[in-house]
Amino acid sequence: MIQIAGRVRSFRNRWLSVWVLGFLLLGSGFVTGSAQAVPAMGAEALRFLPVQDAGRVKPFDTFARESMQLIYGSESFTSARGEKRPAIEIIFTWMLLPQYWDEQKIVRIDHKGLKDSLKLENEEKYFAPKELFANPRLTLVMQELQAFSVTKQKMTPYFSAAQRLESQLGTFQAIKTGQAVRVVPPTPEELKAAEANAGQVPMAPQKWQAVGELQGEAQVKFQEIIHALVKALPAPGSEDSAATQVEPADGASLGLAVERFKSFARARNPELYPSETDISIEVHEKTFHPFKITWALYLVAAILVAISWHLGNRKAYAAGWFVGVLAFLIHTYGFGLRVYLTGRPPVSNMYESVIWVSWGCFVFAMIFEALSLRRFVLISGALVGVICLIIADLAPTILDSSLQPLEPVLRSNMWLTIHVLTITLSYSAFFLAWGLGNLGLGFLLRGFGQNDERVRDLVLSIYRCVQIGVVLLAAGIILGGVWADYSWGRFWGWDPKETWAFIALLGYIAILHGRLVGWVKNVGMLVTSIMAFNLVIMAWYGVNFVLGAGLHTYGMGAGGVQYVAAVVLLNILYVGYATYVSSARRKYA
Repeated sequence: MIQIAGRVRSFRNRWLSVWVLGFLLLGSGFVTGSAQAVPAMGAEALRFLPVQDAGRVKPFDTFARESMQLIYGSESFTSARGEKRPAIEIIFTWMLLPQYWDEQKIVRIDHKGLKDSLKLENEEKYFAPKELFANPRLTLVMQELQAFSVTKQKMTPYFSAAQRLESQLGTFQAIKTGQAVRVVPPTPEELKAAEANAGQVPMAPQKWQAVGELQGEAQVKFQEIIHALVKALPAPGSEDSAATQVEPADGASLGLAVERFKSFARARNPELYPSETDISIEVHEKTFHPFKITWALYLVAAILVAISWHLGNRKAYAAGWFVGVLAFLIHTYGFGLRVYLTGRPPVSNMYESVIWVSWGCFVFAMIFEALSLRRFVLISGALVGVICLIIADLAPTILDSSLQPLEPVLRSNMWLTIHVLTITLSYSAFFLAWGLGNLGLGFLLRGFGQNDERVRDLVLSIYRCVQIGVVLLAAGIILGGVWADYSWGRFWGWDPKETWAFIALLGYIAILHGRLVGWVKNVGMLVTSIMAFNLVIMAWYGVNFVLGAGLHTYGMGAGGVQYVAAVVLLNILYVGYATYVSSARRKYA
């Protein structure tokens, strides 16, 4: 991280003209909030500029969003006047006005212990990069992090926050010096020369040239983008809106400059340069937010079906079905976009598995609802979908939504599809059973007896969900063993993930056995469907976020343990209260 700062001087010498243009931007009030945003035509063109980052090529829009999310904690920047500015504008100006942004509070730190170590104000959330780099305790914290990393122990919340801060400052430095924004691919001749020097074929495409490394024609064409960006802004000192100060051609000139640069870069190596379709689809996926729309529609569907249930209104029921199916189609569409962009089933990290599990849960809910027409199944499936997608949408620092290359051991689409999708579909069935169990306890609290027809129907649905989940989980474990033998040379090794998946399977088999022999009655089925889901939570979430050990912990992230623990505890208290009330009513009936 610190070495990157040493490149600043060479970058500034090479890009003196960029500095001049940067100060023009500052004079125009671009970053202070006194001017309007770049015209949409120009901003849209910047979104589609391909950039190589994190082992793949992505649109500049995606790169900017991910960088802002990491450093600032949001995909947009809020100016001093309260105006939100898109990430593509802010990230671009980091290269143009590095000294200005060094003094702006853009680095978000939430962990109280880390703030205490750095002797920062606990009430503050945002800090200036210059302030942090000048902090004499930063070096001590980074040395402490390095020493801890050598031990290869499970990452604690404190060291996770320190590691995040290291990434935040390193990313900011790399962007402002132009080293992180890689925009020009190597030519075939340069690749051959690199292969010859290395003595072997590289495993991945060579790094693209960064903005700070551009020379000759590439530098000239990139400067055209910067000139067009400046022209697309209001004149310095102007207080009028951009609409009255900017000629229509200015926004178009920025788009043309971007297109000319893309044509130049593509001509250098058409095989490495992405197609316009791929870039456009990824930009669409980021701007459309399909999963945010999906959970909102799932919530509307649940409300409509609940109204129809309460009032006996068939039109509300039909409307609930319509909205639910529409939400499911958008859910499927969003998932399909990620499949297209990654070229694989997107279930390689916690975020993707949450999206997939909620999808599978609503599939099972629609099937059972179509067979029974009892309404409570569709309500439960929709609400589980709402819970999953809201968590995925509101916890970006815990559930990373970015598209990342697979770990080498996972690069088998056949096994990834067969094993992981099967395992996670079992989670969908168990999650639906959990939702139905909580709804059933709500029935008991409302005074329904355990032998009430509605309670019996709900328990039967839970029983079917558990049956399906057990079959899928057992099949997934066996298939996982076959994949493990293929990848790691052993069928079973008592890895934490394997162990907890097996424990979850035994737990649900015990429920089925108890129900079959008459040990588990209706209330028992409601309670066990909820309590057993804690085994799934441990196998699904806990192994990666709590234990942080084993061969299955790649790509999952860290954090959020306290929130999950609080939800589990509240759910257990709810189960205990509902069971007590139901038991008391039966006793004194």
